[in-house]
Amino acid sequence: MENYNIDESIKKRIIQERRRRNRRRRRIAGALALILALVCGHFLGKYIGDKAYASYNKEITPTAEDVPIVNVAKEQLGNIGGEPFWSWYGFNSSQEWCACFASWCENELGYIDEDKAPKFALVGDGISWFIYRDQWLQPDATPVAGDLIFFDWDDDDIKDHVGIVSAVVGDKIFAIEGNSSDRCRVKVYNVGDEVIYGFGHINA
Repeated sequence: MENYNIDESIKKRIIQERRRRNRRRRRIAGALALILALVCGHFLGKYIGDKAYASYNKEITPTAEDVPIVNVAKEQLGNIGGEPFWSWYGFNSSQEWCACFASWCENELGYIDEDKAPKFALVGDGISWFIYRDQWLQPDATPVAGDLIFFDWDDDDIKDHVGIVSAVVGDKIFAIEGNSSDRCRVKVYNVGDEVIYGFGHINA
């Protein structure tokens, strides 16, 4: 009888230990499931949000519909990472791609082959092309849809960024820009904004 009690005591401890292990496993499994749900939810939400963002911008962005380069650029809203723009240019990996984006849009319309617009990866090279051909507008000018808009963020004479003017409404300049926080999106500036370096006019 004494041995039986000992066996029953051991069995109880074994059962209790199994229950503790099972509870611990359930907690771990629950935690992993929650983490997985959060991660999947994040990426799914980001994907849906990016699609919605692109669709929303296509709906609300003022554009001059008869300007071909604006229409091409508008279709790229929501692109993240700059593919295919930098690879089209000839790079094997992601680069600062704002100029590649502008050049890609020009190329889609044959402007580069027709020498109506430059193919450039460095912002300064694009500026030089327009200045050399007397197609350069000063920063206080009012551009038209289809012009390229160039930026100097720090007023240090270093040319930092380029986009495509999609519309001018009153004193507001709307621009479709590649590589704006690594995506293609719309930004709005005031005419004469101090960050604007100037404009390149495409004679298309």
